[in-house]
Amino acid sequence: MHMDKIMILTTSKFERLVKNRVAQEMMVQNVSLEKDLAQKQADITYLQNQINPHFLYNTLECIRGQALNEGMDDLADTVKALALFFRYNISVKGTVVSFEEELKNLENYISIQQYRFKNKFTMHVDIEPEEKKQILACRLPKLCLQPLVENAILHAFNEITTGGRVTLKAFCTDGNLSIVVADNGSGMSPEQLKKLDASIHAEHVEEGKEHGIGLHNVNRRIQLLFGKEYGLSVKSFSGIGTFVEVFLPMRTEPFDEE
Repeated sequence: MHMDKIMILTTSKFERLVKNRVAQEMMVQNVSLEKDLAQKQADITYLQNQINPHFLYNTLECIRGQALNEGMDDLADTVKALALFFRYNISVKGTVVSFEEELKNLENYISIQQYRFKNKFTMHVDIEPEEKKQILACRLPKLCLQPLVENAILHAFNEITTGGRVTLKAFCTDGNLSIVVADNGSGMSPEQLKKLDASIHAEHVEEGKEHGIGLHNVNRRIQLLFGKEYGLSVKSFSGIGTFVEVFLPMRTEPFDEE
């Protein structure tokens, strides 16, 4: 009887070992399969990126040429801005770029939006002349500025048809760079501001659920790159407007992430 119990226990232990081993092998196989699928998807995406931009740019250039022939200079300029905007956004260039590159991309984005919304808003950039060279050379995450302005256009000016104003001010402070994007929109209540601030600094924000997803993404990338002491902060006053500040280290030399 005693031997029977030993056999049962031994068999049970052996079965557990076999099950664990099978589970481990399946896990390894699944991980390997996921890697293979990820690589295949990356290969497909790479090929798509080689084909689609070429087709897109040629099409946009044809539209631009037709617009010029028809004397539609505003449309031609907008199509050119759109082509440059897409080229910058889908470029495989590194994740870190200069402030000057970001500013040029932002200018293209503004041209597109001003064509869409006509006289709904104006955009102004304010950089002190004596600091301009250093600021333009400063390195920052790619696609860092455009989401801040987009947030203002889509949310601050959703109740107006004209008179909107967005100002981007960049200045040096104690070896760091501050970029403030301000709008003269309707502003936010303390409750709305608290909710937005929470979404910006949350670990994860569900896509499409919070309008702060773009700000969250920018803040997250800045902190992953430079540390928790950097990132976004937001102030807003109902009936006055909203101020989004980006705080970055003043780094002008290229580094590994590029």
